[in-house]
Amino acid sequence: MSRTRSRDPQTAAAPAADAGLSPLPGGLGWTVTSRALATRLLGDQRLGVLEPQPVMSHLATKLPAELHPAVREITAFAERVMLQTGHDRHMVLRRAFGGFFSADAVTARTPGLRADAEHIVQRFAEAGGGEFMTAVAFPYAVRTGARLIGVTDEEYRRLHKLSQQLALVAYAARLEDPAEAVRAGRAALVRIRETVTAARTAAPGTSVLGAWNAGAIDLPDEDVEANAVMLVQASLETVGGMLGNTAVRILGTPGALADAEQRERLLDDALRAEPPLKTLERVVREPIRLDGHELRPGQIVSVRIADANRMDDDPVAGRALFSFGWGAYRCLGARLARHQARELFAALHRIAPDAAPAGEDSERIRHIRFDMPRRLRVTCTAPPSADAAALTRALTEALEEDDLDRPLTSLEREVTYVVLKEHGVTVPEDLRGPTTIREWVTWAISAHG
Repeated sequence: MSRTRSRDPQTAAAPAADAGLSPLPGGLGWTVTSRALATRLLGDQRLGVLEPQPVMSHLATKLPAELHPAVREITAFAERVMLQTGHDRHMVLRRAFGGFFSADAVTARTPGLRADAEHIVQRFAEAGGGEFMTAVAFPYAVRTGARLIGVTDEEYRRLHKLSQQLALVAYAARLEDPAEAVRAGRAALVRIRETVTAARTAAPGTSVLGAWNAGAIDLPDEDVEANAVMLVQASLETVGGMLGNTAVRILGTPGALADAEQRERLLDDALRAEPPLKTLERVVREPIRLDGHELRPGQIVSVRIADANRMDDDPVAGRALFSFGWGAYRCLGARLARHQARELFAALHRIAPDAAPAGEDSERIRHIRFDMPRRLRVTCTAPPSADAAALTRALTEALEEDDLDRPLTSLEREVTYVVLKEHGVTVPEDLRGPTTIREWVTWAISAHG
């Protein structure tokens, strides 16, 4: 296998400014659109990420003294997030959390991903389709993220909303009332900690919070807390956007939903041309010279991902995508995100094989950071309704049991899952209620009838 060596940005000849490097207004930094240049710069440790301390120190100058402790508390929390810390500290955190995203970990999660996808798609199909983003893409991203972290869907949504409120503090210096933004951020941080603490003891052992509760993560508690919240932020909009952008291509291409290889190819195309996150930002830490231009410490380097993904300039990095980042700060969840997409569209093929766009143009969001559909109407043929008599007969025959009210054994429950699935009824993995044949039939009819 051939290797492509990254050239040193300071010593190698670089593209001219109009070929991939252009200045941001006011000397704030640089925009990068060249694939070759993006590869070299994002792999250079002279670039880092924007860390909280400078921003929050500036904010403190605009606040009364009584709010300075709140600013310090929020800063200390933010400094522990792996995407907001220096290279060496980032690598420590990355190693600590990397096991949750390894090939083996994702393989172990695949049955759960599949069951969740089938459950969500089943409800969507039973309704004859609907709005894909709100009924499929985001609920599936929430369910997967919640299982990974070890919280309920409701807790995940709450943490996401609170984390957004907390993140707004970074922009408080630009607001008319920065003090109110800090107070709201501090209140959100308190509720975040309460939610995480309450969820920790009940979290499954395979989740982040469960492993933390069992003492299996060798980090201070404050580090695990902050990065669990970071995973909430990182696993919703980007994953939901990826699923929406991919759905536009797969469902809009005749025959693609039934072809696994074509689904994979269109997933790549969507990630390449319409990455859910539009830009990657880095901060210059040490002077870098490119084609006579000096990148000064403190300046921003903003890589336009879709442009860098194009393979029409220098043949660097093969077919690699920048959509999950590049270099030391590449997204830990890239492998998991791809598996989510594969399982979701495979479930759509199995359960709603005729799913297609409703014939109207998808409405896209207008956001400085994200690129995804806002609305994507999809239609499909609803499966036949569950029939109580047929289900009862199928279960009594499969279980060789005529007593509809005898509690089933664990093995009989497994047989029940299979029989129900054969009749178009997917059982959620976390369903604990029904214990008898009669209860299972009642549940199936109420949920799917």
